[in-house]
Amino acid sequence: MPGLPTGAFRAVGQDDAIPDGFVIPFYLEDRRLRISVVRVDDRLYAFDDLCTCADIACPLSGGLLTGMTIMCQCHGSEFDVTTGAVLSGPATQALNVYELEVVDGSIRIRA
Repeated sequence: MPGLPTGAFRAVGQDDAIPDGFVIPFYLEDRRLRISVVRVDDRLYAFDDLCTCADIACPLSGGLLTGMTIMCQCHGSEFDVTTGAVLSGPATQALNVYELEVVDGSIRIRA
């Protein structure tokens, strides 16, 4: 989607494609950015898909989601999906979280 201004909403997928308790990764090509979207208690949240705990790219979309907490599969760091805050290390840097909206069944993320 070349030409989109920074901060514009981007459609990434359909709302009904994410069941409650699941993590789905999306790649925003124009920003070269991986974002995970989760549904918890019928609410959607979006955050960086790559964990901040290591020099290697470790996708959180492959980690364990328990309630509002996502655990990195590589080193066990835990993050709050609503705020991106580190709940337990080794990660020390929070995840970026992203505003999202659902319009006519389409999930749109502002990044």
